[in-house]
Amino acid sequence: MGITASINESLDNSTVGELTKLTNQKSQSSGDIKDNFLNILVAQLQNQDPTNPMQNSELTSQIAQISTVEGIEKLNKTLGSIVGQMDSNHTMQTVALIGRGVIVPGNEILVGDGANSITAIGFELNRPADIVKVTIKDKSGTVVREMELNKLDPNSSEFLGAGIHSFRWDGKDADGNVVEQGAYNFTVSASQQDQALMIHPLREAKVDGVVRQENSTKLDLGLVGTVNMDEVRQIL
Repeated sequence: MGITASINESLDNSTVGELTKLTNQKSQSSGDIKDNFLNILVAQLQNQDPTNPMQNSELTSQIAQISTVEGIEKLNKTLGSIVGQMDSNHTMQTVALIGRGVIVPGNEILVGDGANSITAIGFELNRPADIVKVTIKDKSGTVVREMELNKLDPNSSEFLGAGIHSFRWDGKDADGNVVEQGAYNFTVSASQQDQALMIHPLREAKVDGVVRQENSTKLDLGLVGTVNMDEVRQIL
């Protein structure tokens, strides 16, 4: 029930109109609403019918309503402060990632000078796989290397479980020759008992900085671009 709607009918209509106009002029805080409410309540008490005065229960109900409005605004301010502190803490946590490697969606490998400068290859399996096959191609699309990861270490099932995995290519082609520096693309396929599985390719990138935006905090990955924190699948 609106504030003016509960005013005793004996209240002069012109007074109600003026107070209602004042209340609706602009967006108001709980303090403004409370002042208007008190003005209306005083006017109501002054103009009530002496033979049918306002009941205590009605007065208590109206006071409770305005107290609720004031309490909600204070609660919103408190929640806003908490959210601001959480955003600040989140930003500080992301700053700690600067200089570190992360695994994010993508299918590019960067090969630098030496095996230690080759970015990691990653993938995400939705189910355990018998075979995971990685095919690496150069910029022209020529196949440089094909690997079945379960055969890299026959005694290990590390690459076969469901979830996120990453490994580093040695930078050599199928003949054992070291490839040239540059960017390469890769594809990943997986199967379980000859049934193809869904698989998501992941790549490594280095965090160069943190970009603070209005509604989010993004990681700056240099030439890779920016990503949200929820896109990070693994921190190296």
